[in-house]
Amino acid sequence: MLPLNMKIDKKLLPIKGHFILYSAGTAPLIPYLSTYARQLGFSSTTVGLIYTILPIFSLLATPIFGFLADRFRIQKTIFIFFQIVIIVSFASIYFIPQSGLNLTVELDCGDGATVLKSCYRNAREIDQCSVMSLGSQNSTTQCKMSCDMTSPKMWQTVCEHWHIPKYCYSHTNSINYTSFISNISMKEDKCAYISTDNVTLEGYTFKPSCRIGGGFVDVNEPCILDCVNNQLSNILGENKANMTCLNDTLNYRLCNKDVGNMVLGSQLDKCQANCELDTSAPWKLMEICSGWGADVTDVCKPKTPAGEQLPKTLSFTGNIRLSSTVTEHSCVFIRLTDIVMPDGTVHYPNCITKAQYEMEMNLFHPLCEIDCDHAQVNELLQSAKDSTSEETYQYTKQFWMFFVFMILNWIAGGVVVAFADAICFNLLGTKKNSYGKQRLWGSVGFGLLSLISGSLIDLFSAGAYKDYTIAFVLMFVFMCGDVVVSSFMKVESLAFSLNILSDVGTLFKSARNCVFMLWTICVGLCTGLLWQFLFWHIEDVARLTCDGADYVKTLQGLVSAIQTFGGEIPFMFLSGYIIKKIGHVNVMSIVLIAFGVRFVLYSFLTNAWWVLPIEIFQGVTFGMFYPTMTSYASLVSPPGTENTVQGLVGAIFGGVGTSLGSLIGGYMYQTYKGWNTFRWFGFGAVNVGVLHVIAQYLLKDKPHLDQGYSSVIHYGHTNDAVNILDDDPDFM
Repeated sequence: MLPLNMKIDKKLLPIKGHFILYSAGTAPLIPYLSTYARQLGFSSTTVGLIYTILPIFSLLATPIFGFLADRFRIQKTIFIFFQIVIIVSFASIYFIPQSGLNLTVELDCGDGATVLKSCYRNAREIDQCSVMSLGSQNSTTQCKMSCDMTSPKMWQTVCEHWHIPKYCYSHTNSINYTSFISNISMKEDKCAYISTDNVTLEGYTFKPSCRIGGGFVDVNEPCILDCVNNQLSNILGENKANMTCLNDTLNYRLCNKDVGNMVLGSQLDKCQANCELDTSAPWKLMEICSGWGADVTDVCKPKTPAGEQLPKTLSFTGNIRLSSTVTEHSCVFIRLTDIVMPDGTVHYPNCITKAQYEMEMNLFHPLCEIDCDHAQVNELLQSAKDSTSEETYQYTKQFWMFFVFMILNWIAGGVVVAFADAICFNLLGTKKNSYGKQRLWGSVGFGLLSLISGSLIDLFSAGAYKDYTIAFVLMFVFMCGDVVVSSFMKVESLAFSLNILSDVGTLFKSARNCVFMLWTICVGLCTGLLWQFLFWHIEDVARLTCDGADYVKTLQGLVSAIQTFGGEIPFMFLSGYIIKKIGHVNVMSIVLIAFGVRFVLYSFLTNAWWVLPIEIFQGVTFGMFYPTMTSYASLVSPPGTENTVQGLVGAIFGGVGTSLGSLIGGYMYQTYKGWNTFRWFGFGAVNVGVLHVIAQYLLKDKPHLDQGYSSVIHYGHTNDAVNILDDDPDFM
C-alpha cells in the first residue's frame, strides 16, 4: 500500500511503461544473443569481433539522429520508429537460415555391420555424457547421407555387400574364364552336372563358391564350354550349359540327349567358359564376383556405358541405432542398421572381411556428409568436426546476415535508450533526482523476463541444442506493447549535444579526469568480457555434468534475475548514500577489486549452480559503478556541458572499454578457454584496482579541479553534491 503522502505523476506512467516493456522485450534475447551466435557456429573470436564493432555504430548513430530530431522536431517519431526497427532486426535474426551442418562421418565395418565412425583429436574431448545418453536410448533415428563414391572399389562394395547392383553391373554382358572340372554326375532330372574345383579369371585363381536358398536365387546363365576333354567337348557340341549352384559350388547343368553317353566320375580336364550375362539382372554378376571373391579382377569392377562416368556420390536415408553408440580410443561409433534409397527400396549395409588379394588400406571407407534428425547426434558429430578442423574462416553468409541485423539492432537500441533517458529527464523537469525511480522499472522487467525466457527455452528444447523460438515470441509481444505505450507519451523538444570533440581537450587538462577516464575504460573491459562471455562460461561449466544441458538456460535466467534483484536494484538505491560516505574515488577502487574477485571466483567453478551467489557482486560492479560514473561525470562537467560530458563518458565506456573487452576476451576465450580467461582478467582487475588506489593517493595533494572548472563543485570535500542520486520520498 502506498504511503498517504506519496504522489503519482500520471504523465510519467508512459515512460515507466516504456522502461518495463522495453526491458521485458529485450531481456529474452539480449543476454542470450552471444550464445545464440555460438549455436549458429561462430567462434568466440568472431563473437568478440562483432561486439567490438557494434558499440561504435551505436555511438555514431545517436548524435546524428539526435540532431535530426531537434532540427525537425520529430523526437517521438524517431523514438517509435527505432522501436519498430528493433522488432524487425530481432525477427530477421530468427529467420537467418541455419548454415549447413557440413558434418561428415566415415563408414567402417564392425562385427559384420556398417558403422558410422567419427573421430576427435584425442579421447579427452569426447562428450562421454552424450555418448552415455545416446547409448541408453533404445530407438533409431534417421540421417540423410551422401557418400563419396569416387573410387570404383566403393561402388563394388556397395553392390556386393549392400546388394545394390544396379549402379555397377548393368553393363557387363559376358564373362570369360577357365573352369577346372572336378566331377560329373547325373541327377534325377536326367541332366548332367559338371562340377568345378577352381576357376581362373584374368590370371587369378578362385574357388567358385555360390549361394542358393534362404532368399538367394540361382544365377542360371548359359555358358559356351570349350573343353580339353574330347568326349566332353563332343557331347557339348553347340549346346550351352547353364551355370547353377550345387553344394555351394559352381556347376554346369547340361540336359541334351547325349548326356547319357557321358562318362561319370572325376574329370580333371579344364574348359574355357564364355558365359552370357543378363544386363537387366545385374545382381547375377554381383553374385558371381561376391561368391568367387574376385573383386580384384577388372570384370568385377563397376562399369558404365561408353562415355559415361560412375556417379560421384551415393545418397540415401540411413537409420542408426542409438543404443549402439560406443567409443574406442578417440572415435565414436554408431551402427547403421538399414538404408532407404531414393526409389524407396530398403537395403541392409552388411560388410564382410576383406576379399582375397585385398589389402586393408583398400577396404571400403567412404567419407559421407550427414544430417540426422536427432540433435544430440548432430552435436556429437559437430564436436568431432570442431575438434579436428583447422578451418578458421567464419565469414559466411550467415555471419554477414547476423552482423548486419545486429548493427541495425544496436543502432536502434542506442537511439531508443538515449531518447528514452532524454524524454524521461524532460518529463521530470526539476525532479531529475527521481530518474532512478523511473529507470528501476526497466530492471524489474529485465530481471523477470530473463528468468522466464531462460526457463521456457529449456522447456522447449532437447539436449544442448536450444530452441529460441519462445524468446523471439516474447520479444515481439512486449516490444509491440512498448510501441503502443510510447505512442501515448507527450514529448517536447529535446537537446542533444554534438560538441563532444570540442570538450575533450578541456576535460583532459585534469590529471584526475585522466585517471577517471582510464578507470572507465578498465571497467568497460571487464564489462565487455562479462556481457559477452559469462553465459558461454556457464554453458561450458554446465557441460561438466551429464544433465547440464537440460537446465542451462534456466540457470542463465536465474543469473540475470539475481543480478537485477539481488544486485542492481538494492545497490542503486543505496549508491547515493554510499558515495556520500566514502567518496567517488574509493568506490572506483572497490568496483575494480570486486570485478577481480568476481572473475577469479568464476575461474574456479566446477558446478554451474555456484555461479548464483557470485552474481551478488553485480550490485558493486554495475549497481555502484553506473551511478558513480554518471555522477562523477556530472561533477567534473564545465557549466552547460553536462550532456556533452555524459556522452563522452558513455562513449569511452561503451565504444572503447566494452569493445576492447569483447575483442580481447573473445580471443582469449578461444585460445585459453573460459576458466583461464576469467582468472587472468580477474588478476588484472585486482592489480589495476591497487594501481588506482596508488594513483589517487599520489594525486590527493593536487588541485581538485583545473582552471576553467571553478564553477563546478569541488570533489573530495565532505559536502560533495551528488544531486542526481538524491531521493524525493514524496515523488514517484
